[in-house]
Amino acid sequence: MSLLSMMFSACDGSSPAGDTSPAAAPAITEAPPQESTPEPTPKPAVTPAPAERPPVFADCDSPALEVRRGNSTRQMVALTFDAGSDAGYTSQILQTLSDAGVKASFSLTGEWSEAHPDLVQAMAAGGHLLMNHSYDHPSFTGLSTGEGPLSTQQRIDELDRADAVIRSITGQTTKPYFRPPYADFDGSVLCDVYADGYYYLVMWTVDTMGWNGATADEIVQTSLSRAKPGAIYIMHVGSQSQDAVALPRVIDGMRAQGYSFGTIADILR
Repeated sequence: MSLLSMMFSACDGSSPAGDTSPAAAPAITEAPPQESTPEPTPKPAVTPAPAERPPVFADCDSPALEVRRGNSTRQMVALTFDAGSDAGYTSQILQTLSDAGVKASFSLTGEWSEAHPDLVQAMAAGGHLLMNHSYDHPSFTGLSTGEGPLSTQQRIDELDRADAVIRSITGQTTKPYFRPPYADFDGSVLCDVYADGYYYLVMWTVDTMGWNGATADEIVQTSLSRAKPGAIYIMHVGSQSQDAVALPRVIDGMRAQGYSFGTIADILR
């Protein structure tokens, strides 16, 4: 089964940077048991990544697996939404997903979750997958902020604080899925997050560019023209993005092309 292909772009709650891509980290050979209530997600095989940039090497036996695309043998895509700034269009997005019968994945910071527990509860109640996006959105490497990298303990604290908040609201853990703030990571991040139970570092295949001022029409065109089996889409819930406005047409257009929708867990199977 051929699964993962990779690209790189930066992401935060409202303004990721452009697309440049390191290749994948080595595959995980054996993952410890998942701590959450749902069944553990099967670990996908790794296909060679495009060589746009040097590969990210992790100096540990068990690094997290960088995921940029899911199972390419099925006509399924995954919609993911980052939530780290304002509540924005979250309620509208959840209603659109519910009306369309689509399950998505939400990447949440702990601070956002504390500020909007009702929305986090609604995500969980709707059957959507919740991913860890850190507690307060620092760069784990310092690349995008110009600050020094976080220590291993600081990284774990960020993950654990966010997970504790989300777990207290929903009773569910975010493990084993992590999306790095600003999309900043290196080999040491892959090692550190895996050691804390995050076996998948979730990136994306298609950036709708809603965060960057793309109109709803442009978001629809980008989403439909770049569709491919196993694609992972990154959108944002914040008020600066028109992703929510475009979402109904994206869903209808993807279905017209023969695609179904799943969570990150679904798309990796």
